[in-house]
Amino acid sequence: MLCPMPSVRKVVFLVPDIRNPAHKGGIQMFNNYVLRALKDLGVDVTVIGVNDRPVDAEPGLIGCNRGGRIRKVLAACHLLRQVMLGKPDLVLCGHLNFTPLCARICGLFKVPFITITHGIELWDAAPAKVQAAGHSHRILAVSRYTKSLNLELLGDYSPDHVLVFHNTFDEERFSPSSPSDSIRPALGIEPGHKVVLTVGRLASTERLKGYEEGIRAMARVCEQIPEARYVLAGKGDYMDQLREVGDQCGLGDRLIMPGFIAEDDIVPLFNACDLFILPSRKEGFGIVFLEAMGCGKPVIGGNRDGSMDPLCDGTLGTAVDPEDVDELTAAILAHLRGDVPPERSDPVTLRNETIDRFGFDRFRDRLAEVLSTI
Repeated sequence: MLCPMPSVRKVVFLVPDIRNPAHKGGIQMFNNYVLRALKDLGVDVTVIGVNDRPVDAEPGLIGCNRGGRIRKVLAACHLLRQVMLGKPDLVLCGHLNFTPLCARICGLFKVPFITITHGIELWDAAPAKVQAAGHSHRILAVSRYTKSLNLELLGDYSPDHVLVFHNTFDEERFSPSSPSDSIRPALGIEPGHKVVLTVGRLASTERLKGYEEGIRAMARVCEQIPEARYVLAGKGDYMDQLREVGDQCGLGDRLIMPGFIAEDDIVPLFNACDLFILPSRKEGFGIVFLEAMGCGKPVIGGNRDGSMDPLCDGTLGTAVDPEDVDELTAAILAHLRGDVPPERSDPVTLRNETIDRFGFDRFRDRLAEVLSTI
């Protein structure tokens, strides 16, 4: 399907960062997909990266991070200059934190701006930022859950102007392959083991990701399937407490916590597992679900947050009450025993459906639709 050509031809994209490796994460990844899509659409785009350093700069990217608070002042100056002299058709505000700045400058020069929202930044949003977001021409929300958070905060803002704009993933990179010869032995995984995987930042601020519920459920799973193993990958200040939970539950050495996973090992890790789980309660979207399903792996997620969008309300992935360990246990057992319909378990079906619904082409075409309304 040919995407509509956007009426917007020149954009200033104000983001936390695009290139700085110290800030690598889901939002940076999303920003890069947006930038790639804009370029594919032939849009002239200038990026202002608040946390990007001069060393990260490249043609079209202005890095503002010179240490301390000066980066915010520099970002404001660059935005003012780009809007005043560059005369863009649109400013894309890549984070709620920047809405007061965008509202002031774009309002002064009568340039429309669109705010992108992910979820976590809306939980305890400052009233001034929410009020400024209310001046956005449109608000993009990465999931229906994030849209609902926006509407709760914004009150009289038109629901029609909050657009669900799903995340995407690198479908060429996250693809099925035979497990690496080294990844399974390195994790202590033997032939015949059933591997359940969770990948995330194991920080105490991320308790709502459902890591403890996953451990408790896997302890019960291992009572019935002794060859099951739970790989909980990532690092953070929550690791020791999670290990204690595993010991208390009797999971023992069936809980494998390898810590930080190098970039080159992420895809082999997905391909080494039989099932991916993330029973979160406040996930904005959950790009890891797309990455797992892109590798042909079945997934289980929570049914209360943005996870329901990549899970397609339980038709593509299995949705459970994230606080019900019994329900999570039953879902894991069903997957490991092969008692799940092929639309939620067949590797080829999972990959094809994920690309069809969330692939980059769909992402780019959706962005074109948004831009054509400006």
